[in-house]
Amino acid sequence: MPHTADVAVRIEGGSLKDLFATAAKAMFAVLVTKKANGPAGGLSKLRVEKTEASPEELLKAWLDELLFAFQAHGRMLHRIKALTCREDTLSAVVLLCDFNRAYYDLKDEIKAVTYSDLKVAKTRRGWQTTLVFDV
Repeated sequence: MPHTADVAVRIEGGSLKDLFATAAKAMFAVLVTKKANGPAGGLSKLRVEKTEASPEELLKAWLDELLFAFQAHGRMLHRIKALTCREDTLSAVVLLCDFNRAYYDLKDEIKAVTYSDLKVAKTRRGWQTTLVFDV
């Protein structure tokens, strides 16, 4: 019987933009670990435009888009070139690169970004959230 588990990550950002950027990087830190330096092969741009009813739904939609690129096409986040977001809209351009096993190991395969404990909150220092990934 396969074992399922969750991985939770607390994210903070000085702005909503920082929070969303850090969340994307954190998700890929859960997914892969770098084992050697090498060229970023097969760079391509991905444009992401999302409108959702809440910042929680927007954050999940953003991460789902990036996770789909990894799961369906073997493409991982290389760099966020542009990112603007408000509480209900997001526009981004990211650079994706090939997931190359010569340079990266799969650490924890994320099945899904969950709504479990997902709340995007404004704090005195900026924004924070806790992400739970089904692995």
